[in-house]
Amino acid sequence: MPELTYELVAPLIKQRDVSNSDVRVVFECPVSGEQIRASARINESEGKALGKEIKSSLWRNMRWGLSRMMYSVFGYGVGGVVGSTLVDAAGSAADGRHHQATEPEIKLALVDAFKSVGSRFAWDESNQRFVSTSVFKDLQTEFTVAVQGKQITQGWDRGILARMLAEIASADGKVAEGERDFFHTFLQGENLDNLLERAAVSKADLEETSADVRYVMWLLAAAMAVSDQDFDASEQAKLAFFGAGLGISAADQTRGLELAKEYMFDQALEAAYADGRLDKADRAHLAEVASALGIHEDRAARLDARCRKRKGIL
Repeated sequence: MPELTYELVAPLIKQRDVSNSDVRVVFECPVSGEQIRASARINESEGKALGKEIKSSLWRNMRWGLSRMMYSVFGYGVGGVVGSTLVDAAGSAADGRHHQATEPEIKLALVDAFKSVGSRFAWDESNQRFVSTSVFKDLQTEFTVAVQGKQITQGWDRGILARMLAEIASADGKVAEGERDFFHTFLQGENLDNLLERAAVSKADLEETSADVRYVMWLLAAAMAVSDQDFDASEQAKLAFFGAGLGISAADQTRGLELAKEYMFDQALEAAYADGRLDKADRAHLAEVASALGIHEDRAARLDARCRKRKGIL
C-alpha cells in the first residue's frame, strides 16, 4: 500500500461535516456500498504527530478498537465511537478557542478519521483503492466475522450485555477511570456506575436472552476480560458463570476465548501499523502483547501477516 494520503481517502468520502474543532465524515465502500462513520479533531500543527501517539499505548488503543465494535453491535451503526483513539491522542488543546480551519488542516483531519476506522477497510491492490473489509472476509479475524454478523437489537439483550460487561470491568473490585470512559463511548443514556448499582446478573437473566445472540454476547464479554492486561481469576470465574447461563459449551468457551485474544491482538496490530510501518521497539511491544495474551509466536506471525495483507503493507 502506498503512503496514506488524502488523495487515497477522498474517493471514499460520502459526506463530511466540519466544525471549529473537528470533522465528522461518512466513508462509503465503492464495492459493497457499506457506510462507516468516523470523526477526528482538527489540529493546527499536530496532525502528522498522531501516528506516533496512536502507538504510544497499544493496550489503550486495543480497548478503543473494542469500543468501536461494541458501538456497532449495540445497534448504533458501524464505525461507532467515531475517532475515539485519535481524539484521545490529540487531547483537548483545541477546546475552548475558536479556530477557522484551513482546507489542508481539514484534509489532515479526514485522514486521521480514516485511520480511526482503518480496521474496517482493506487495500485492494489490483484496483489501487480501499474497500470495506467485508469484501475480504478471509482477512478478518474469526471474532470479527462472528460478531459483525450479529446486531443486538432487543432491549433486554443489550441491557444484560451491558451489565455483563460492567461486572467484568469491576470483577477485581476496582474500577479505573478508563473503564468509565470506555463505557461512555458506546452506551447511550447509561454509565458504568449506574450499571454497577444494579443486582448481579443472574442465571435466569441470562436464560431470558435471545438464543441467536448469546454466543456473541459471551464473546464480547471475553474480549472485555482480556483487554486490560490482567485477565485474573475473578474475570475467568465471571466468564464461566456467564457461559453456563447462556448455554455456551465448555469447548465453545475455550475456542471463543482464543478468538477474543486474537481479536485484541489484531487491534494492537492495527494501532501499531497506524503509520504503515513498524520499528524495532514496535515489534518488541507487539511481542509483549502477544505473550500477555497467550498467543503463540507462530499464530501472532500469521495474524500480523493477515493484518498487513488487509492493509496492503508488504
